[in-house]
Amino acid sequence: MQLKDYLKQGRLVADGAMGTYFEAKYPEEGGMAEACNLSCPQKIKAIHLEYIQNGARLIRTNTFAANTMFFDTVDTVTQVVKAGWQIAEDAVKEAGREVFIAADIGPVYDPQFLGSEQVLKEYFAICDAFLACGAEIFALETQTEFAYAREVASYLKKQKDVFVSVTFSVDQNGYTRSGVGMEKLIRQAAEADEIDAYGFNCGVGAAHLKRLLQKASFPGEKFLAALPNAGYPVELRGKTIYQDNKDYFVEMMRGIAGLGADILGGCCGTAPEYICDLKKALTDLPAFPKKTEALEQAAGTASLAPVRMPGGQNKKQILVELDPPFGIDISKVLNGAAKVKEAGADMLTLADSPMARVRMDAAKLAAYVQRKVGIPVMPHICCRDKNVIAMRSGILGDYMNGLRNFLVVTGDPVGRDDRGVVTPVFDFNSIRFMGYLAEMNADVFAEEPVRYGGALNYHGANADAIVRRMKQKMENGCAVFLTQPVYSEEDMKRVAYLKEQSGATVLCGILPLVSYKNAVFLANEMPGIRIPEEIIARYAPDMGRQEAERVGISLAVELAERMRDTADGYYFMTPFNRAEMMAEIVRRVRRQV
Repeated sequence: MQLKDYLKQGRLVADGAMGTYFEAKYPEEGGMAEACNLSCPQKIKAIHLEYIQNGARLIRTNTFAANTMFFDTVDTVTQVVKAGWQIAEDAVKEAGREVFIAADIGPVYDPQFLGSEQVLKEYFAICDAFLACGAEIFALETQTEFAYAREVASYLKKQKDVFVSVTFSVDQNGYTRSGVGMEKLIRQAAEADEIDAYGFNCGVGAAHLKRLLQKASFPGEKFLAALPNAGYPVELRGKTIYQDNKDYFVEMMRGIAGLGADILGGCCGTAPEYICDLKKALTDLPAFPKKTEALEQAAGTASLAPVRMPGGQNKKQILVELDPPFGIDISKVLNGAAKVKEAGADMLTLADSPMARVRMDAAKLAAYVQRKVGIPVMPHICCRDKNVIAMRSGILGDYMNGLRNFLVVTGDPVGRDDRGVVTPVFDFNSIRFMGYLAEMNADVFAEEPVRYGGALNYHGANADAIVRRMKQKMENGCAVFLTQPVYSEEDMKRVAYLKEQSGATVLCGILPLVSYKNAVFLANEMPGIRIPEEIIARYAPDMGRQEAERVGISLAVELAERMRDTADGYYFMTPFNRAEMMAEIVRRVRRQV
């Protein structure tokens, strides 16, 4: 019998967790369950048999973590995949029962930001290995966003008429680690012809999933899957322990079944006895109700269009960057903020520990300066140092403190001398976090969305690749781009080309030079900054500070004038906390624009 035909007749009970049950059953192995597909396949088969004997009519192959996050090469991954399929087949044959086998595929992450093409290449290799084994049911589990799931499902459908189920992992509030809301995932999955069933697994326990599903609407008549965790784990002596709450889990799952779930099973912490009692609890449950009608088209689609940054429609915007201190003395920042505000700057921006060197938290300082000085402040938000939990909680706190503008950057890498001591996180890159903010704008910030910009590293070899990246950011709500410092005519033309091809709002970066030594250093030590010899020649090694500052002020104003036709505004970076110098530049530029 085909899985679709079975589901049309009634509910399907799937298995529970392979990984956590394997760890509990075979603690002596001490490694990943998926690795045992090759080293001790009989132990994996024994677990499959337990789930089948306890009532599971669908088992998932032991391949959830079969990807290069955990195995060295794609070739090894495909060996693990094929072995996992064979073990599941052997278990079904030994059980002598009609049991469906789902090719289980977990998320393939991209921690090095190699790009979607590389990620999809690995997904497709895993799919090909399963297809070669004869798989006809695919379970894409614990997904955090829709794009990859749809791409993989589409690829599979082109190869063979297979059944594809996609389940997403959300937290207790209904969001994935990528910040995508539950309602949006439901809507996207329901509208995707490539997907036969969708639902949720992992991330939440049964009680929270039940609550979330009670609030949701389900467009269309696709099959709905619910495979939550047994509950929430605790760490005990280095081990992850789930509470034995079988009766409570089953009670909650019975409620979920009553909401219309077609495929019911378990994720982390659920053992064979959970499935046994779940199977019994569903036998006397009435036929599930027809799913609710389609969502309104407008539901959950608050505008994600870029929001223009402050500055007005008829004047060029002027942003000034100040440096947060290394210690606790913020007097220079407050003094500089007051001076550039009086000179006519529209907004301040504060960097987030650039060059991976610790400075005062940009967002906390931004909120304080904004209150004290009365000028909008846009802190940089760096993806290097915080995980998804800290990033979201930080933005919520920033919003509560009145911040509405952010510059999202991936972040400079940790220096080689700090590796092994300082740990980079990078749950996001800048594009992914922009997408996360877009989701928050559509939901928690819907009444007053935040505005965010991105950095423009214009000096890359492939201009068209830079344009594509800019468009990706704009599609994720990026309102404006701030460039690195621009000095040369060649770079001005490059920025103009990027702006024209992308249609972006661009604030051209200008870093005033304060001395001959400063100019030579930047020209030779800072990657991506080109300073023509004729500009360096305007300074002399023995030039005094005041004279050099006058040259720097004149040069900055000239650069702004030369970029007048290209720039939507200017992004001035304050050198060495020289606020008086920056205020004079802002006054002169404001008069000429």
